[in-house]
Amino acid sequence: MSTTTPAVYVGTYHKYNCGSIFGKWFDLTDFDGPEDFHEACQALHAGEDDPEFMYQDWEGTPSGFASESSVDWDFIGAYKHAAEQGRDAAFIAWSGYTGECDFDAFDCAFVGEAESEEDYAQKYAEDSGLLNEVPAALRYYIDYEAYARDLFSSGLVFVDGYVFSN
Repeated sequence: MSTTTPAVYVGTYHKYNCGSIFGKWFDLTDFDGPEDFHEACQALHAGEDDPEFMYQDWEGTPSGFASESSVDWDFIGAYKHAAEQGRDAAFIAWSGYTGECDFDAFDCAFVGEAESEEDYAQKYAEDSGLLNEVPAALRYYIDYEAYARDLFSSGLVFVDGYVFSN
């Protein structure tokens, strides 16, 4: 799964059935909504009387939010919101994992970034003050792998470098 901006390659079924893959990549975040997007597709394929658009390829969109004949514009809207906050890659990871595209649900579930579950457990223990009463010399003996196993078996999930509450 790519984490590029959501985009589709738009051809038509007629051209494809005639042996042509003529079309163009469209960055879906450039459009205000489906009407704006369809106008651009119409302009590209103006040579056909009634073009039936075919999305021959897509990227930056988890499966389920784009297909050969449709784009989920709720996903695009939520992606734009996440991108404004610098969390577009996290949103794509979460959407791919959950199959959802609700920004508010993503925002509630998003916990942070980490290199691994163990890395998250160690950072969480340090940042939350859990180790404040533990002498520094003893902190090296803490089993963060086991602590991570507990955290991620009781409500957290690690997806593509991001941590979400489940």
